[in-house]
Amino acid sequence: MTRRLDQAQAQCAARGAQLTALRREVLELLLLRQGSAKAYDLQDDMRVRHGRVAPTTVYRALEFLMEQQLVHRVDSLNSFVVCNLDPGPHDHHHDHTMMLVCSRCGQVTEVHDDPATEAIRRALHVDAPGFHATGIEIKGVCGACQAAAA
Repeated sequence: MTRRLDQAQAQCAARGAQLTALRREVLELLLLRQGSAKAYDLQDDMRVRHGRVAPTTVYRALEFLMEQQLVHRVDSLNSFVVCNLDPGPHDHHHDHTMMLVCSRCGQVTEVHDDPATEAIRRALHVDAPGFHATGIEIKGVCGACQAAAA
């Protein structure tokens, strides 16, 4: 986890942004959850550590983390998930990220598919220049849930 937090620190520094202790802590708490989490879950985690914490504190930190492309919002779950910081040879197109969302357990898996991402980018540019993709969520049942049901 330290490596992921250090990567996030470096990514922010490269963009001229500051990953403050509070923002880093919200990212750490999200990493500790090992999946998606609602802002209020993170607020509860912070409350355990620090006592009273305002929801706006957590939301502002999450907003910053999304701006820095460190966290994705999962609209269908009203939650947040840490971005895959090691997408391999693929570019991280934050606005066109595809996420597989399990409708049973809520597990979210970020998918990098350059041809699909490029097709979305082209379609938006040519056919819908006034539209902006904020992420694509594909719902289904993950392998673990399928195996558990069998």
